[in-house]
Amino acid sequence: MDEETGAAAAGAASRREAIGDDLDEATSFYERLHNAHRVALTPAADSFSYRVRSVGDVAMTLRSSTLSANRWGRIEPEGHYLLTWAQHGTAVIDAGTDQEQVLRPGTAVMYPTGRAFTLDAPAGAVLHAVDFAADFLEGLDAARRGEEPRRLEFLRRPDPVALATLQRRLAVAAPELLRSDTDPVRRALLTESLGNLLLDTFVEPVGDLVRQYPGAVGRALQFIVDRAADPVTTADIAAAAGLSARGLQQAFVRADLPTPMVALRQERLRHVREALQHAEPGTATVATIASAWSFGHLGRFSGYYEREFGELPSATLRDRS
Repeated sequence: MDEETGAAAAGAASRREAIGDDLDEATSFYERLHNAHRVALTPAADSFSYRVRSVGDVAMTLRSSTLSANRWGRIEPEGHYLLTWAQHGTAVIDAGTDQEQVLRPGTAVMYPTGRAFTLDAPAGAVLHAVDFAADFLEGLDAARRGEEPRRLEFLRRPDPVALATLQRRLAVAAPELLRSDTDPVRRALLTESLGNLLLDTFVEPVGDLVRQYPGAVGRALQFIVDRAADPVTTADIAAAAGLSARGLQQAFVRADLPTPMVALRQERLRHVREALQHAEPGTATVATIASAWSFGHLGRFSGYYEREFGELPSATLRDRS
């Protein structure tokens, strides 16, 4: 059963919902809702059921889906930016690749941008998403910067405090946003508030490094900030800057900066310290957090950390506890 309600007036919300037990109907609705291709739904038992819901307007839409089937699909969210999380179960973006990202219950992430990706979720997983129209979110970002709109890129590991603030605000706003008859002015205010919080959480403050270090050095530093959690080599940084490895080293010397790899290490250490300072007592370890920021040798990491901050990482975590 596929139902759709709403109005054509600007700012009005529409509601789409599909509930049933027909596998072909579920596949078709899921493909339309998520601009997904080659969707494969594999029932986990003899019986099959699904529920997919979408409520929103031209700027922002809230979505949720539950299927008693394993689901796989190739998604191309052109013209959209999606914040997503699992309520029950887990899901995997780009499974089996070096860009794999696991959706865990209660922790929101942004879908990849600028490319198609795969989503793999087991039967029974309850997935939620907030779908922002690209022109709306890019307009908010441009207004904040006082510059022309640009395609947005998102952090894979945002600041945990900012993420918690965004998720709390979304939880408070959701009851109103899930009503198609919410006053359009009120909906617009909530949408703008959530859009700004999303930008605060997932978009690195832009332009500072490029303005301070124009040209190749600025590009290299921005790449270091954007990719600090990933395995990165000097050759990767040089390619992002448009220089040879030797040219990159010379450019950093002329700018009175440490070597690119030292700059990368300092950026990673800063993120580790922030994570340790915000870690939940008794649930986090230094080794786990260090590994998440690509520190493979715990002894050397501890030495770097102590030299940078004047204390061992275990002391930072202990003070938090």
